[in-house]
Amino acid sequence: MKTFKILLGCLALLLLSLQGFSQTTAPAPTMYYFVDYMKSTPGHAGDYVKLEMEVWKTIHQARIKNGTISAWYFLELRMPSGAGETYDYVTVTAVSGWNGIDKLYNSWDASTFQSLSKEQMKRADSTDMFRTLVRTEIWAAEDAIFKNPPGSVPPKFWMFNFMDVVEGQWDAYVKMEKETYKPVHQEQIKSGHRAGWGLYSLAFPWGDDVKYEACAVDYFENWGDISADDMEAMWKKVHPGKNAGTTYTAMRATRSLGRGEVRVLLDYAQ
Repeated sequence: MKTFKILLGCLALLLLSLQGFSQTTAPAPTMYYFVDYMKSTPGHAGDYVKLEMEVWKTIHQARIKNGTISAWYFLELRMPSGAGETYDYVTVTAVSGWNGIDKLYNSWDASTFQSLSKEQMKRADSTDMFRTLVRTEIWAAEDAIFKNPPGSVPPKFWMFNFMDVVEGQWDAYVKMEKETYKPVHQEQIKSGHRAGWGLYSLAFPWGDDVKYEACAVDYFENWGDISADDMEAMWKKVHPGKNAGTTYTAMRATRSLGRGEVRVLLDYAQ
């Protein structure tokens, strides 16, 4: 009888352990990012920047507090630039999980603006005078690594590489990003000259008119860090015996780089 009780106790402990393991290993919800492309009204770029940082940031902080969104970022397009660009500022709003997308869309009611003063509310109503919302995209996080833990001050410089993935080559492209290039980015983070790297897939919109399906983002804290490392030496350290040129040719067979951008973080809430 004593042996039987001991056996039952061991089984109970095993079940509890398995339950705890299943809970700790459950995958985290996918993060989705609403990316709004903004064109400031000529002569009013400064007014628009103040509006985002002094009014809309307050709204986003309240939405983070009530669980509607996870974070918000406000960026300026540094390069390319000029009158021919259709946008010069970008806001990025993070939500957790697929249901977070619908939650965000259904959150625009009077309670959204309760955190504003009367003066802030008046300024919020004037938003369309200072910028035009050009378009909105929704991106899904595929993979990411960062030097600093979540909740830290975000990196200042974000370098975007928009990829047009060859039809039928999505899995091969993602595999090469994660297994071949990600370790090089990780080594650069160890060197202290990179703040992070992320791979994102375009969730909305879709169709033949869409010119890219993926984006790899390189994050840096300082402008000088972008060119600080000897990338050829770093590649040899991470992939000894693997030819970088041959690997890059194989990568190009899966995608083409359609556009590169440098964006500078102006403000955030998280």
